[in-house]
Amino acid sequence: MLLVAAPFWPAQGADLLPRIREKMVGILQRQPDYTCTETVERTRQAVGSRERVEDTLRLEVALVDGKEMFAWPGSKQFEDRDLSDLISTGMFGNGNFAIYARILFLTNLAVFEDRGETQLDGRPAWRYDFRVSRSNGGSRLRVDGREAVVGLHGSVYADPMTLDVRRMEVDAEDIPAELQVLDAETIVDLGRLRIGDEDFLLPVESQLMMAMPDVVDRNSVRFSSCRKFTGESTLLFNDPVLAEASAPAAPKEVEIPAKLSLELEIPDLDLTQAAVGDPVRATLRADVKNHGKLLAPKGSIARGRIVQMYRYSDYFALGIKFQDLDWTGGHARLKLSFDYAVFAARLMGRQADGTMLISRRAGSKLSGILMFWRSE
Repeated sequence: MLLVAAPFWPAQGADLLPRIREKMVGILQRQPDYTCTETVERTRQAVGSRERVEDTLRLEVALVDGKEMFAWPGSKQFEDRDLSDLISTGMFGNGNFAIYARILFLTNLAVFEDRGETQLDGRPAWRYDFRVSRSNGGSRLRVDGREAVVGLHGSVYADPMTLDVRRMEVDAEDIPAELQVLDAETIVDLGRLRIGDEDFLLPVESQLMMAMPDVVDRNSVRFSSCRKFTGESTLLFNDPVLAEASAPAAPKEVEIPAKLSLELEIPDLDLTQAAVGDPVRATLRADVKNHGKLLAPKGSIARGRIVQMYRYSDYFALGIKFQDLDWTGGHARLKLSFDYAVFAARLMGRQADGTMLISRRAGSKLSGILMFWRSE
């Protein structure tokens, strides 16, 4: 007699699908509004060339009332605005955070086909292929300002015991020729993460790919630091005298006219860990004066963020945008153009787009970068 060990599934094939859908509906409907840090490594491969890392982005992404919203790290609030207002260059996709799961399980747009038992990362899984036709709404694909509705097809992999969906593979189909996109696909891996006092099934990693006739762009995405989304709250006092005594004096707003020089020093910056979107602080090294009048004192703090960072074989190209200058009792909005910088007695150049070029020979962990900017 031959005794064969085989897995026992509580249900098979088509019997599993209604239970998986029922569980996913419950998970998605119970999820609170939440936000995560999204770190994106973007790569590009031109025809006949090797793949190279373009840059790394870091953003905050939130699911609010069933809609994905984005903001830079440290921003005071999420805004319902076009994603291109934040990410103006390169490929960046949404939908992988929450929208695809909602299309597949909270609507009746997808048609599923049982593909049976398989393995996913060395563990048993049950696979279902799906299709969402373009005529049913599908998804939107935007390239260089051109936008069109496309259909979707792909696969869903679920744990046959827990019924948790572990992976979604989503491919665009019926892509209009005018978009000049050969292929666009997204892979989303999900896992159990704690938000507040409960565990929820959330995206943990994602891979995006878009193939054009002459180039292939890829995004490798990690989600981390997930937490409940809460709006800003305001503490009000009924006693107007108490409120007046407790309120700090508003800083004086100062306007910095054009063509003034500002010397800013960044104390330290690790380019191996930095990403587009990261906040940056710099210290004003000399008073800002105009016709002898002091506008901003030495020691003021300039606040901004990294807006560009490209990695080359011998150089980093780093773009920083400063928005605010703060000091005790004062504040100024900044609009600056970069002139040049000095690091370790070495002059660092400037590209045509205003980014500074930093030699890798100067090191990737920088401290004491003295930058010269001009007000606009």
